[in-house]
Amino acid sequence: MVTRREILKVAGGAMVLVATKSAYAADATGVTDDKIKIGILGDLTGHAAHWGSGNLAGGTLAFEEINAAGGINGRKLEWISVDSESSAPKGIAGFKRLVDQEKVFAIFGPTSSAVGVPLLKTMASSGVPIFVPTFSSPLITNPPVKNIFRSGTLNDADQGRIIADYVASISKKRSIALMRQSDEYGKNGATNVGNRLKEIGNVKISEEQFNASDTDFTSQLLRIRESDADVMVVYGYPAPSAIVMRQAKQLGLPVQIVGSTATASRTYAATVGKEAAGTRSMTTTKYLPEGDDAEIVKFRKAFEARFPELARQTRPEATDQLAYHGAKTLIEGLKRAGRDLTREKLISSLEGLKDFETGIASATTFGPDRREGNRSGYVLEIKDDLSRIVLPKAYSAI
Repeated sequence: MVTRREILKVAGGAMVLVATKSAYAADATGVTDDKIKIGILGDLTGHAAHWGSGNLAGGTLAFEEINAAGGINGRKLEWISVDSESSAPKGIAGFKRLVDQEKVFAIFGPTSSAVGVPLLKTMASSGVPIFVPTFSSPLITNPPVKNIFRSGTLNDADQGRIIADYVASISKKRSIALMRQSDEYGKNGATNVGNRLKEIGNVKISEEQFNASDTDFTSQLLRIRESDADVMVVYGYPAPSAIVMRQAKQLGLPVQIVGSTATASRTYAATVGKEAAGTRSMTTTKYLPEGDDAEIVKFRKAFEARFPELARQTRPEATDQLAYHGAKTLIEGLKRAGRDLTREKLISSLEGLKDFETGIASATTFGPDRREGNRSGYVLEIKDDLSRIVLPKAYSAI
C-alpha cells in the first residue's frame, strides 16, 4: 500500500503537484509529425477484467472516431494495449514497458485500485501524463499528483460522503444500518459513510459485516430487522450485495436499501431478481447506458456495432461509458495543447478544463490543484418492472 507520506516523498520531499516544469516542458516523447502514441494499461484478464475490457473498448472507440475525423492538430492517435492481468506486479511491469520500451506520450489507465495504488509512486515519478477513467481509490488524487488525472468515476471517499448525505435525508427515524463487506473495500466505504453521518449528527448507526464469498446473510439481516433502522446501506461487491438485497426483501426488512456504485450495473436488477424492485444505488452520472439521451444513443449504437461480442453481454455498461467519456476528455486536452505538443502543455491544457461535457458521463473539471474530475453523484432506482431511472437531484461531495 502506498501511503500519503510516500507520495509526498516522490518529488524529493515536495508535493508532487508542484514539481518543476523542467521535468516536462520539452518532453514530446511519443510524438512525431503525424502520430501521438498512447499506452492503454488495463486488467484484461483476472478478477478485474470487466473494468479493463471497458477501459480498452471505450478508449478504442473514442480514439478510432477522432482518427476517422482527421486526427488531432494534424496527427493521428496510435495506441498499444498492455494487460495488467489484475496483478500489481504485472501492472508495474506493463507500465514500465509502455514508458521505457514503447516510449508512449501518455497512458490511459490503469483500471483497478488493486493495480493503480501500488503503481502510484512509479506513475508519479515517471513524468508521463496518466489519465484514469474507471477506478476509485482516493489515494490517486489525494494529495494531487502533477501528471495524474481522473475523470468520470466517483472516488470512495466522496462516494461515502454522498451516500451519507442522501440516506440521512430520507431516514425518518434517523437510524441507519451499514451492511458492509469485511475487506478493505467494504471497510473504507462504511467508514466514509459512518464518518459523514457522525458529522451530520443526530443519527444512530449500526453495522454488520459479511465476507465477499458468503451466500447466507440471515443472521446479520435479522439483527438489522430487530433494530429501528429504516435505511440500510449495502457496501460490497455486486455478487454478495445481490444476495443481501434479495434476502432482505424475502425476510421483509422494513428498510430502504441503498447500495454503493458496485450495485449500479446495467445487469444488476436481473441478477437480484424481482426483489430488486425499489432498491437504490449510488451512481456516478445521470446518463444510463440504456438511456435515450442523444449522445448516449449515438454512443450505444457505435459501441454495439464495433464490439458485438460485448453487446451480447448487455453492454455498453457504466465502465464502458466512463472510459469513452474519459478518452474524449483526454482528446480534448490534446486538442487544446496545440500542434507544438509536449507533456507539460497537455498537463496545462487539462488543468484548464472546466465543466467539460460529453453527454456520456458527468462533466469534468480540473484545475491547477485539482485532479479529481468528478465530485458529484446521483441516486439510481430500480422500478417494479426492473427498469432503472436516475433521480434528478445531484449530490456533491464538495
